[in-house]
Amino acid sequence: MKKYVIALTLTAALSSGAHACSKPATKPEFPDPATAVSAQMVKANNDVKAYVKAMQDYLGCAGLSRSAEKKELDDLKAYAESFNVIIRAYKAKAG
Repeated sequence: MKKYVIALTLTAALSSGAHACSKPATKPEFPDPATAVSAQMVKANNDVKAYVKAMQDYLGCAGLSRSAEKKELDDLKAYAESFNVIIRAYKAKAG
């Protein structure tokens, strides 16, 4: 019985750790700032924040090499900045 409990505990620990350290599947897409409405921008903002947080969590546990981690961080910064461009364009349109 003890072996079963230990095996079950180990399996649960490994599976939750592996799940918690998986790279987010896809980046959320941005709405067109020329045609977007507030609800779309709010949803996109929440999706982008969740993606950035998930990527930060992934990078914190993935154990990547320095160069791989730097590349992922650079990609994440570029993605976030491209969303900031969309937000500025939306705000300029909304005036």
